[in-house]
This record gives sequence, C-alpha cells and structure tokens, in this order.
Amino acid sequence: MILSWKELSVSLKEELIAKRAKFFADKKVYVAIIYLGDDYSSATYVKHKKAYGDSIGLPVIVFGQNQQAIYDRNQAGKFDDVGIYINQSYDSIWKIMELIRYLNHDDECVGIIIQLPLPEQFESYKEQLLAAITPQKDLDGLGGVVVWLSEMGLIDFVPATPKAVLYLLEKYNLDNFSGKTVAILWQSNIVGKPLALECIKREATVYTCNSKTPPEAIKMMSKQSDYIISSTGKVHLIDETFVRDDNSQIIVDVWYGHIDGKPVGDVNIETIKDKVASYTPVPGGVWPLTVACLFDNVFVLQGYLDVLKPYKL
Repeated sequence: MILSWKELSVSLKEELIAKRAKFFADKKVYVAIIYLGDDYSSATYVKHKKAYGDSIGLPVIVFGQNQQAIYDRNQAGKFDDVGIYINQSYDSIWKIMELIRYLNHDDECVGIIIQLPLPEQFESYKEQLLAAITPQKDLDGLGGVVVWLSEMGLIDFVPATPKAVLYLLEKYNLDNFSGKTVAILWQSNIVGKPLALECIKREATVYTCNSKTPPEAIKMMSKQSDYIISSTGKVHLIDETFVRDDNSQIIVDVWYGHIDGKPVGDVNIETIKDKVASYTPVPGGVWPLTVACLFDNVFVLQGYLDVLKPYKL
C-alpha cells in the first residue's frame, strides 16, 4: 500500500482553518520566519510555508537578507512596527537577537521559525539563536524547552516532521506501535531524536543509528524492525538488502535528494515495493504534510500558554 498525503491534505487544511477561527477569531496575527541564508532548497521551503500560512489565514512574515524575493511587503503593512524589522539587514548576531526579542514580545506574532541551515558566519551561534525563541512561539521546538516538557508529560508537543510521520500513519491506521520494533535512521534534532521519543512513549522498541553506524548494523536493525523510518538524506540508501521478504514491514521515507533534478528519497522504491506492506512515495509522502503540521503547532502552543508562562522569554 502506498501511503500518500493527497487524500489527507484537504481535511487537514480544513481543520487548521477552523482552528484559526477558534483561537484567534478576527485578531491580526502572523508567523515569523527568520531566513538568513541563500540556500535554494531553504528558499523553496520558505515559499511553501508562506503560501500555506496565507491559505489558512495565518500570514507569514519573512525577515532576513533575502526576504525580498519571498515576501509581499504589502502584508507587513497590516502589522504595527514590523516594517522597521523587515527593512533591516541582519548581518550580525546582535541584530538577529534584537529581532528575536521583538518577536518574542509582539502579541501579534504567534510563532517563530529560524530557517535552517544557517549561513556559515552564523552557524556557531545556532543553538544560542534557537534557545532565544520564547517557548510559547517555538514552532520547531528546537529551543529545547517544549520538547523537554513534552518528554516529561507536561504538554503534548511534537515537532513538525515527526508529527507528519505520526499523522500519516495514524490516518492509515498503522500507528499501533505497542510491542513493535522501529528502526529510525539518523538522529537529528529535527527528526530522529524527537521521533524516537514519541515511539518510545507509544511502547515501541526503538533502534536508532547515525552516519557512524556500520552499514551492516543498519541493515540488521532494519531487517529486524516492523517500521523503518529513514531521514538520512542519502539518495537510494535503502534497497532490498535492508528489508525482509515477508511483506510485513512499513517504510517511511522522510528526507529527499535529487537525481537529474528530480526529487528522490532515501528509499529505492522499485527494489522494495513488492517486499513490504506499505511505503511512502517521494515526492508525495511525508514532506507535504510537514508544513501543515508546523502550522498546527501554532494552535498546540496556544493551548499551553499558561503552562509555558514560567518559561517565557
């Protein structure tokens, strides 16, 4: 079975539009994206986020050196004082920190995202910048507080990409992890680590690995698992040698690269599609859901404002 987002996207968008009306009614609110680099893939992703936010009534304002190519300046005129920060050049860590402080305290801003990867000159400050986002607006959860509180069971927050994986599996009634074994390939803060925690919460046995794990060990883990969830970014890493022949496994391909300009995933679909029970295609699997799940986290955090108040920056 192919696990595709297309059948889910319309109903999910309708849910988000309804939540926007419930939480904010006629209030002017926006989501801020701090985009400092010139990475082509990042620029494309930011454009997708902006378009999706606009479509559900949560406009996106992009701040940074290259926002002119992405952001409609007419939108900024709807919000007080934002234009000052739109027009700045963010060429120093201090200017970026000043922007984050402004966004933290702007009541009209309901979510803050720092688009990664950062340019080389800011990479060493990445953790400092992420930690500077107030937890009440940390949509990616990379500041650490909301993910930690979720791990402790005080809130229920899942970062966007792991959330998209879980949402997809839930809608196909494949989310019963209890007693199952899950292989999560790669341990990033964005995908692998939070997804492993969520699977553990759901009573799964979890294998995780990284780029230093021997290839044969990765194959062994994968073959022994009921679920293989790959976010390595290594094109066609997963082939028939990673799976069993009993048509029982579920493969979720999270990341993607390109061959001849076309998006392809970690999984070589042609070699495994007749050997597994279900798999996600690339394109058309998890990634289209991540943007929707990112915006859903606006409403998740709104529901925990009182819990997060002691941690507000």
